[in-house]
Amino acid sequence: MTEKQERILIVDDEEAIRRLLHQKLSSEGYQCQKAGNADQALDELKSSPIALVILDIKMPGKSGIELLPEIKANHPDTAVIMATATTDTSTAIQCMKEGAYDYITKPFNLDEVVLSVDRALEKRRLELENRDYQQHLEQKVASRTKQLRRALEKIRGASLDTIFRLSRAAEYKDEDTGTHIKRMSHYAAAVARKMGLNEETVEIILYAAPMHDVGKIGIPDHILLKPGKLDPDEWQIMKQHTVIGAKILEGSEAEFIELAKVIALSHHEKWDGSGYPKGLRGSKIPLSGRITAIADVFDALTSKRPYKEPFSLEKSFDIIKESRGSHFDPKVVEAFFAVEDEILSIREKYKDEHESLLVRMASPVGS
Repeated sequence: MTEKQERILIVDDEEAIRRLLHQKLSSEGYQCQKAGNADQALDELKSSPIALVILDIKMPGKSGIELLPEIKANHPDTAVIMATATTDTSTAIQCMKEGAYDYITKPFNLDEVVLSVDRALEKRRLELENRDYQQHLEQKVASRTKQLRRALEKIRGASLDTIFRLSRAAEYKDEDTGTHIKRMSHYAAAVARKMGLNEETVEIILYAAPMHDVGKIGIPDHILLKPGKLDPDEWQIMKQHTVIGAKILEGSEAEFIELAKVIALSHHEKWDGSGYPKGLRGSKIPLSGRITAIADVFDALTSKRPYKEPFSLEKSFDIIKESRGSHFDPKVVEAFFAVEDEILSIREKYKDEHESLLVRMASPVGS
């Protein structure tokens, strides 16, 4: 006879019944323990793992009915079979609803007892295997998900770096460094998030905004780099960078490139309709263009250009406020100032190289 590893606890206040069941189940290879009342049963359950309890419904003190929920709560992996007199079958069925696997009736048919125990333990084994499998599967999925997230983060980082570098080709001629596109794209993302756009859309704007001026690559240097004011003809050519940018970016199936086309075409439109290239007014201007506009203008105000020195933060903020309802969507302005601390943090993080150099030159030696 093969020794079975499952431990069975027989709980009954009658010694004769305990002895009878112990003898029969032991002969079937089960390891049996006995308890004469609820307290002894709880002690046995605490001292060693029990696979199955045969529990008498009626016992002096705490009954089997009262003990059952305690067993299921504290030892959920333990199967329970209720033992009852024939007249107590309705109570036994109620116990099954509360977690018992089966019930056996007195006087016992020992072969039926063994069959019930075998089935209960087989069901328990399958449930434990299924649970272990689910836990293993969940752990595996969590691990794979973590790996995938890391891979996606690397891809996103590489993609964003590529976008910045390619966008810098258009910006390079009239910017001291490529940090302008980093600042303004992060400004735009911060404002978009504050306006309640979901994180997926915020990320798309972060990827799309750097390409807002890609059309400048088609503007002649003598216009793009002119230190003074452009004449009317030159200004008309300069304004074409929005249309050129949209043509460069059109036709892509990538969502962020499609949005970049929209931004390139619309980021110089103004809330009052006085912008270009189409003179759109109000909400007819795409939201992404309205958001990018304030990010682009704020960075232009606070940065050095071939035609101007940087304005102070105070003056730049005042210009943004004064342009509320004329150049900028009032709600976008509201969101911009609601994240002012984040805007300043981004500006500090992506300083122009000449600013960083000036700070280092002004610092005491050895600091």
